[in-house]
Amino acid sequence: MNNHPLTKKQIINMLKKQNKLISETETINLIEAKDRILSENLKSKINLPPFNNSAVDGYAILKTDLSKNKVLYCSKRIAAGDNKEFKIKKGEVVRIFTGAKMPTNSSTIVMQENTVKKGNKIYLIKVPRLGENYRLKGEDIKKNQIILEKGTVINKKNLNLIAAVGITKIKVFKKIQIGFFTSGNELRLPNTKLKHSQINNSNYFSLQSLLSINYISKKYCGNLQDNYKDVKNKLTNASKKFNIIITAGGASVGDEDYLISVLSKVGKIFFWKAAIKPGRPIAVGKINKTFVVCLPGNPVSVQLLFAMLIIPFIKSLAGGKFEIPKSELIYSYFNMKKKNKRMEWLRVIKKRIKNKNYAIKFPKQGSGMITSISYSDGIIEIPEDVSKIKKEDIFEFYNFDYIF
Repeated sequence: MNNHPLTKKQIINMLKKQNKLISETETINLIEAKDRILSENLKSKINLPPFNNSAVDGYAILKTDLSKNKVLYCSKRIAAGDNKEFKIKKGEVVRIFTGAKMPTNSSTIVMQENTVKKGNKIYLIKVPRLGENYRLKGEDIKKNQIILEKGTVINKKNLNLIAAVGITKIKVFKKIQIGFFTSGNELRLPNTKLKHSQINNSNYFSLQSLLSINYISKKYCGNLQDNYKDVKNKLTNASKKFNIIITAGGASVGDEDYLISVLSKVGKIFFWKAAIKPGRPIAVGKINKTFVVCLPGNPVSVQLLFAMLIIPFIKSLAGGKFEIPKSELIYSYFNMKKKNKRMEWLRVIKKRIKNKNYAIKFPKQGSGMITSISYSDGIIEIPEDVSKIKKEDIFEFYNFDYIF
C-alpha cells in the first residue's frame, strides 16, 4: 500500500492501468440504448444521404442555363419522398423541395427567393454557383464507414446518428454491477426522526443519483457500522456479488474507522490518500476480483471525487474510454493565499463581467458545507505549486452542469 498522498495525475495514471471488468455483451433495441457502451465498432450499412438531393426549396437547373435574367420554363415538380427518375431539358427547370431526389443531369438548385415566377416562366434574379444547394449521395456518411467506435457511450448526440443510418439494434457491454455502502453510526435516513448526535444520510441519496447511469446496475447494501466485524463481513460478502464496491465514509484512520484496516487484511490497497483538497482520505483497492473505492464521508468530497475521478474509472472498467471531465478557462475575481501544497478544488460562482468569464469564490469552502455545491456553479482547479491567487489569474473551470 502506498501511504504517500498521490496527485490527481498520479491517481489517473494508476486508474487507467486497471483492466476492464466487463467483457460479456448483449444486443438491445436502440430506443433503450442511451448511456450504454458499444462493444464493437458500428458501421453504416447505407450512404447518407442515400441519394443526391436538394438542400433547399427552389428549382433544379442545368449547368448551361446558369445566367442572369434568363427565362426558363417549369412544368414538373419533385417533392421529398417522390421516386422520380428523369432528366431536365435545356431551357427548363424543375420545381424541387428540400430533401427531394435530384434530376439525374442536374447538380445545382436555384433558391426560390432568387427567382421570379410568372405562370410557368421562371426568371433568375441571382445566379447560384455550380453545385450550390445540392447534397451529394454519401456526402455525410459513406456505406461501410465506421460511425462510432467500440467503447463509445451512446448519448443524445450520437443516438440520432445511429437512427439516421437505419440501425435499430446495437451490441453493448452488459451493465457493470456496483454495490455501495454508507458508513457511520451517526447516520439516519431522512425519513426517520433524528436523535441527539445523529445526522441525515445525504450520501445515500447522493450516490443513488451519481450512480444513475444506464451502463451501471447499482444496489445500496446498507450502512456500515463502526465496528471491524460488521465492515469485514459486509465487504467480503459484497465482493462475491459485485464488480465494484463503493463506500462513503470511514476511509480515515480514526478509532472508529475500520475500512482501511479491513481492506488491507482481506484484499489489497493500490493507494490511500490524495493530494487534493477536499478529498484527502480516498482509497482504491481490490478484494479478489472486485474493485473497492473508499470515499471520504464529507458530502462535498464524495461528490467532487466521484465526478472528477471515479465516474471516469467506472466507465473505463465497464468497457468505455477513460475520459476526465472537460473544462474551460476562467479568470479569478478574488485574491487568496493557499495554505497547503495540495491541489485544491475551489467552489465558485461563474459570472460574466465586461465580456469575460470570472470565478467568484463561494464564501463557504469546508468539505462538509453542502451549500458550496448546491449554490455554486462549479470548481476551479488550483495546482499544487500555486500558493497565491490574484484577481485576473486564469484557471481551469469545471462546470457542475457538465460533470454531474
